[in-house]
Amino acid sequence: MILLKSSINISINTEEVENNEADLATHMVIPSGQPVGIYVKTKGVMVINTSKVKDNSGNETSPCQGILMPGDYIVSINGTKIEDKKHLIEMVQDSGGKTLSIDFIRDGNKHTKSVKAVNCQGKYMLGLWVKDDISGIGTLTYIDEDGFAALGHSINDNDTGTVMSISDGALYDTTLINIIKSDGNKPGRLEGLIDYSRDNIIGRVNVNCEFGIRGYVTKNGVQKINNSEWIPVARKEEAYKGDAYLLSCITGKPEYYKVQIVDIDTSDDAGNKSLEIKVTDQRLLSITNGIVQGMSGTPIIQDGKLLGAITHVFVKDSTRGYGTFVEDMME
Repeated sequence: MILLKSSINISINTEEVENNEADLATHMVIPSGQPVGIYVKTKGVMVINTSKVKDNSGNETSPCQGILMPGDYIVSINGTKIEDKKHLIEMVQDSGGKTLSIDFIRDGNKHTKSVKAVNCQGKYMLGLWVKDDISGIGTLTYIDEDGFAALGHSINDNDTGTVMSISDGALYDTTLINIIKSDGNKPGRLEGLIDYSRDNIIGRVNVNCEFGIRGYVTKNGVQKINNSEWIPVARKEEAYKGDAYLLSCITGKPEYYKVQIVDIDTSDDAGNKSLEIKVTDQRLLSITNGIVQGMSGTPIIQDGKLLGAITHVFVKDSTRGYGTFVEDMME
């Protein structure tokens, strides 16, 4: 299979992407396979866990135990919007031990609870583990006239396993510096250098869902994103067991690698594990031993159409993994 090249000719959307239902019969995309740096910021501050703290008398207490839970998002304190972890710490310290009214989101619903910070040798603390952002390397699946899609699965918090509710995010041009091969029961990974400067942003993220992240391409991204031919999108019912290809830029240039689709599940219960694939291309096996972390979002192409994207690797057999339908990524 030959990779055709042409200039990118897409409209740049600088507003919120409107996710209208795609007409897959005529929808055209540019598959990418380009590793990218991903950074997303949470809506408010995400609670990872509660913990005990010692007050000035040496007594241990957990002010937020039974009040806040892992996966909660703290959005404001005493009516003031919380921007990040640093802001949260400042608000708690400035409270002087007075009761705080905390607004937080749990399972999509807003709640308000009162909590009093503990004085710990002059520092006021709530006994919380929190985070406000996450970053890593993934793969860009495609771009089209509306924007881009990547990953094929949601960005989840590693500690709680919950899908992160994001307020902002970006894709960054990335230089791979190493590929750690999968080894036995240990998955491999892509390692890269990510320059988080504004000049290196190639896309803005505004959707994080079960089937990946979506957003719009920046002017800078048009120049830096892998530039290949427009191809049609395949419907779920077009998929069949047999030969397919991964499009990947892990060697620094876009190349097709042969795989086998060994199982297909079009039911709603399949989620982002609708396609089971096996890597058979010896070139890719020699580079990675199969699928590695960071390859999530790698385009799966069958009969010249974009069918889906890689989402998971089998821990005990890195030559096998799951993929999701691009049809679901577009919804």
